[in-house]
Amino acid sequence: MLRRPVVVLALAVLCPILAAGQSERPASLSELESAAQGDSLDAGTLYRLALGYDLAKRYDDAERVARVAVSVDPRYAPAWLLLAYLPYDRRPKLWDEVRKGKVPPTWQAAVSESDRLEHRAFLIDPLVDFRVLGAPPPKQDIVEIPDYGDNTTIYLLLLGLSEFGWRYELSYNAFDLYAQRRYKDQPLDSIPSGIFWLRGLSAAHLGSYPRAIADIQVLLDRSLKHEAGDSLIQLDLGTNDFRYLLALFKQRSHRPADAMALYQEALASDLGLYMAHVRLAQLYADNRMWPQAIEEARRAVTANPDDPSLLVDLAEMLRDGGRLAEAEETFRQAAQANARSPRVSYELGLVEQRLGKPAEAKAALNRFLAIAPSRMSTEIADAKQRLAALP
Repeated sequence: MLRRPVVVLALAVLCPILAAGQSERPASLSELESAAQGDSLDAGTLYRLALGYDLAKRYDDAERVARVAVSVDPRYAPAWLLLAYLPYDRRPKLWDEVRKGKVPPTWQAAVSESDRLEHRAFLIDPLVDFRVLGAPPPKQDIVEIPDYGDNTTIYLLLLGLSEFGWRYELSYNAFDLYAQRRYKDQPLDSIPSGIFWLRGLSAAHLGSYPRAIADIQVLLDRSLKHEAGDSLIQLDLGTNDFRYLLALFKQRSHRPADAMALYQEALASDLGLYMAHVRLAQLYADNRMWPQAIEEARRAVTANPDDPSLLVDLAEMLRDGGRLAEAEETFRQAAQANARSPRVSYELGLVEQRLGKPAEAKAALNRFLAIAPSRMSTEIADAKQRLAALP
């Protein structure tokens, strides 16, 4: 389990906090359904509807709509994470059963699938948020904690957990103060891995990558030493997960050489880590190293041929590298693999226009206009202008 912070001694206190945080609805189901009907090919709109169904305990509907969202956009991480957590919403005591290693046989397959989907969401976007879009944060009065002397330490941990995913600065500070109080005058090795994980992610969400890098580096070093996990917070990640996350944070800290080295180390251990290929390809593209970018994009497709969005990445690398004919063919392959993607039709139309194929460009752009969601207003306006100019 990657993102589920399970604090053994705090579950009874934390659950009422989370329940209170979900007591309000910013949009009614009818409003969400209406929005989804109007933008039936917008993954974000579909996700918000799926989340609304989940909060209303209409779990079959939530799963159905979330699966449509990931079919529209296979790289929409929040919908994958929602699908991962649905078994735990259907059966709330499953959290405790997993922690105790007492999952009923009829639920074991669902737990395995949940872990797989959760890991997929993490690879797509390690900073994916869950229950943020469409769900209100905890009420402020719930997290205003006075000083209760020694008991304040455990309250700091609860505060960090309850605010994680909602107010990251407060969450980071709570975890940081908890570590300072609980492990005062103790060596770094005494601090549980789960604290570094949650504090590091909180820092990354704030854009404070040096602090995030420092915490994730500790986890990578521990993993390389094969240290056992702690019992405070469940954290089941592999060494490559930490390498990948550290590479991403260094990439966002404008340290491309360090990021490239870490991505390559991760891929040396697991060629199937397709998102490392994706991010490495983007690093090469940012530096206009087109042959390397195209090769990495091809490797991503090979590593995960079931994700048509990777074909779009490859087509864009080919286009930007000046290989328009190959780009056109790859965009066509992507359109065939995922006919629901408005982005593919738009990009294909642009490439065909550049290749001097007005009839094909018109067909692609008209197809785009027929399915484009409202959020693509800029592309819609551009497609209309191009159609008007085409002979």
